[in-house]
Amino acid sequence: MAVDVLQKALLRGQTGHAYLFSGPRGCGKTSMARLLAAALNCTEGAEGEPCGKCSSCLDIKSGNSLDVVEIDGASNNSVEEVRELKTHVSLASFSSRWKVYIIDEVHMLSISAFNALLKTLEEPPSFVVFILATTEPQKVPATIRSRCQHIPFRRISVEDITARLKEVALIEGVSFDEEALREIARQSDGALRDALSLMEQGLSLSGGELTADGVARLLGGGTLRELESWITSLREDSSSPFLLLEEMFRRGASPQRVVEGIFLLFRNLWVLRQWGPSVLDSLALPESEKAFLLEEGKKWNADDLGEMMLYCSKLIPQLRAGLRFDVLSGLLSSKAHDMFRKKARPPVQQTEIEPQEGERKGAAVLPLSEEKPPVPPSRREPPEEKSSSPVPLTAEEWGGFEEMLFKKDILLYCALAGTEITIAGRKLSLRFPDDRRYCFEALSSERNTFTLGTRIEERFGRGVDLDLCWRDEKRPCGRGNDLSIPSPAELNGEEAKTSPLPLFRVPDSVTGEKEKTPGEEERKELSAGNGSSGEGEGDPPELPFEGLVNEVLKWSSGEVILVRKGGAAEEDPVEPLRGE
Repeated sequence: MAVDVLQKALLRGQTGHAYLFSGPRGCGKTSMARLLAAALNCTEGAEGEPCGKCSSCLDIKSGNSLDVVEIDGASNNSVEEVRELKTHVSLASFSSRWKVYIIDEVHMLSISAFNALLKTLEEPPSFVVFILATTEPQKVPATIRSRCQHIPFRRISVEDITARLKEVALIEGVSFDEEALREIARQSDGALRDALSLMEQGLSLSGGELTADGVARLLGGGTLRELESWITSLREDSSSPFLLLEEMFRRGASPQRVVEGIFLLFRNLWVLRQWGPSVLDSLALPESEKAFLLEEGKKWNADDLGEMMLYCSKLIPQLRAGLRFDVLSGLLSSKAHDMFRKKARPPVQQTEIEPQEGERKGAAVLPLSEEKPPVPPSRREPPEEKSSSPVPLTAEEWGGFEEMLFKKDILLYCALAGTEITIAGRKLSLRFPDDRRYCFEALSSERNTFTLGTRIEERFGRGVDLDLCWRDEKRPCGRGNDLSIPSPAELNGEEAKTSPLPLFRVPDSVTGEKEKTPGEEERKELSAGNGSSGEGEGDPPELPFEGLVNEVLKWSSGEVILVRKGGAAEEDPVEPLRGE
């Protein structure tokens, strides 16, 4: 894309006054800047291409042109050097049509240097072109980027690097293996400069020829062939995966490159398992690698491959932080080996089952029964409580309701602590103490009323009318016609009984203690827990309903995060809660 943009701009004569070339290392940013400078000043070139033969092209290629100035931004990053550059910008060119300034690693300039360069970039002389090159465009101020034509460069593909290395090898007249060239291209990570450097080292190490073994010795391990062998060794129930990694690392293989290579292989296997062999064509892989993927892909599933990719991605930041290679070999081998063992277990067929470990040899394989096998007692689910038939709504049967509510709705149980119960036929009234208005309002909500009514129906059957009472307020929650609350004086004999003491105590089955009838002394302790004394004296509580709040927090494992004190009256410390 970068070549097309620049070439068309040259053909149309619409060259910009400033360019910003950004991209990874070794992808040709500086080389493209020199070619652009040569194309601008070439006297014999055609179609936007420099001829490479005229005096201007030869001077620029040799670095002797006075009109093409290259500046290293990393070592010339002060404001004084930029100001000196500005004093020469307005001077006419010596022998070329254009003066070209190439500033490499421009992101290393100081803020003061960038500010000094702003005005010149915005309004340069008509014969001056600036070309800024950087590997980190995000570090270039936005004010600079907005004054340039930003042309991003990308990593060079493995195929293009391999083709270029082959061309260089043919020009130099050296023998080579295709596998060696491709391995060098793969290790260069899209940087042609790194690939050419590795090729030169490989030629020196192998005596003037490029072989796969020579490249493997140069890299110290971690070649594609070795990584494929490592993945294949996972099928063996042996120490081979661990020993292969240890050998690669001892020879000097880069742990980060090894993990990245393993990640890519798992990625390609995942792609194959997810979308089939046809998608491999888009990866531009050699036939040997495609054959490996097609054979190995049969032994994995997509979920396990995705998990291995995720695991490798988590290891890469740790490697950059200095994770030791012996720790890495242990972690990676253990994870991959366990994953393969879990994946490789043959599924149980519907017609037969395999004998478990420890069974004697020669045992017969029985056909799989349609019935489910018995579940061990330790793994059985606890049986669900079967709802018993409704019991009469009497004071004697009320203890069973307490136990049921304690097990199923501990929050309702705690909110009902201290209420007095009035039973008249199928009419049930719950009266809250004067200092429990919060509980009265909370239980009056639609959801809590429905839940409480459901629990009462489970225990005592349908047709129970429920009233919630606090002081002079009464809120009917049932379907009865008579909504009046009978007083104890109006109730006769066995028909109605009033519990004079707080109910909803912790059941015996939970505490292991016998229930005690609380006396007057316990009433005082309950009142003290709520921040008030029997005579209404004493300091006001730190929290409204502190005793009840502490009790609820104890059963629900909660904590108080924020207490907001308002201006409500003492007898009404908390605003009513209407709904949920």
